[in-house]
Amino acid sequence: MVVGWRVNGSVPHVPPSLAQTAPMCGPSATDARASTGSDGIMTVGISIFAGRRRGADDAHLAAALTSELARQLLSARRVSQGSTRGVQNNPLLVVKAAEGGSVSDVDLSLTGSVFRDDSLVRTSVRVIRTRDGVVLWTGARSRPLLELPILARVIGQEFASRIGARLSTPAPMGATERSPDVYELMLRGAYYASGYAPEDLVRAIGYFDEAVARDPRSTGARSQRETAQLRLLAWGGDGSPSEAHLLARGLLRRVSERDRDESERLVEEADEETRGGQAAHACELLNAAIENDARSTPAYALRSLVRSRRGDVRDAFTDAETVTQLGRPVWGNALRVVALRRAGDATTAKRLMDQLLAQTRQRRGTLAFWDARFLATGLSELGDYTTAQAVLHRIDVRDPRIAWLESDPALQRLAPTARSTRPAR
Repeated sequence: MVVGWRVNGSVPHVPPSLAQTAPMCGPSATDARASTGSDGIMTVGISIFAGRRRGADDAHLAAALTSELARQLLSARRVSQGSTRGVQNNPLLVVKAAEGGSVSDVDLSLTGSVFRDDSLVRTSVRVIRTRDGVVLWTGARSRPLLELPILARVIGQEFASRIGARLSTPAPMGATERSPDVYELMLRGAYYASGYAPEDLVRAIGYFDEAVARDPRSTGARSQRETAQLRLLAWGGDGSPSEAHLLARGLLRRVSERDRDESERLVEEADEETRGGQAAHACELLNAAIENDARSTPAYALRSLVRSRRGDVRDAFTDAETVTQLGRPVWGNALRVVALRRAGDATTAKRLMDQLLAQTRQRRGTLAFWDARFLATGLSELGDYTTAQAVLHRIDVRDPRIAWLESDPALQRLAPTARSTRPAR
């Protein structure tokens, strides 16, 4: 089961242009690959399906179906005319996804809607040729909820056949869960766990808790719950009771062991490259992370820092604003401090940092690693190394990433002990 996108008003607003914004700190490898020029590869843009139901929100079903459909289409290969051999050596279909609006620079646009009809999931699909607006296919299909992956496969096969392609991955089975209620709880949890906002991750854990309570034998629900728990601790929460409970259990020590999605993996690799002084490669990785997930808050955050250091202050502000809209205002405001200081407005930067520190002092106990790191970065930019040291010392002693601070270029002006000393329990 793959859930990669979310829509409607239950999540922080993401500007529709995010998925189509051209990267500003280096060329995009994906954009070049998605061109329909010399390589002749057919491209398709998939917009997140709409989830519709009277009096309820089926965004989790729409996200699950769209993501599974995109995964299936990534295996589609064009069938050469007159070929009697297999398609394994033929070019793959290039799939571009958008969370709002349409996708640019593609040959075909695929959109759809998902409807709940008692125990059935119904979907309507439309495929449009972008160069002239001709509708190539419209269709409606339905399957029981537990067969949602099969429904995505049916749509994918029909789409592929209409463009002279063939899916090259095995057909998926239905959901492994036996209970539609448990399966839907897992879909809801995965829907919120795909983001980075603390309240969304806490909500996801709640859905997984309920799924486990209904079926204690569900290994899938337990595994997804653990992944969501570690993701909350990895990126930090807002001091909720749920987060405090997980910290009390000592799970913070395991954040480096968690399952990561592709965007998270790219972000962590980019962070390592940044700390190693490879800013250009880091930027490429961050662009790829954003193309893979238009809501990758950490990718926007790290890219804002890279842009500030390179003097691209306007673009750094844009990324910082996106970070705030995606549910991480502490990160976004700390990044604004850096951009303001680089723009020469130290007075406004200092005033904003004072507001951040006042909010931080109201939080008791430890600070999440990324909250403390971005705050310390802003303070270091302003030359307030003493306060930066105090902020870093509020990181939980059990966090295995504290050693990263030694090589963080934004904190190099701090004394080594300020970057590495672990706080007492």
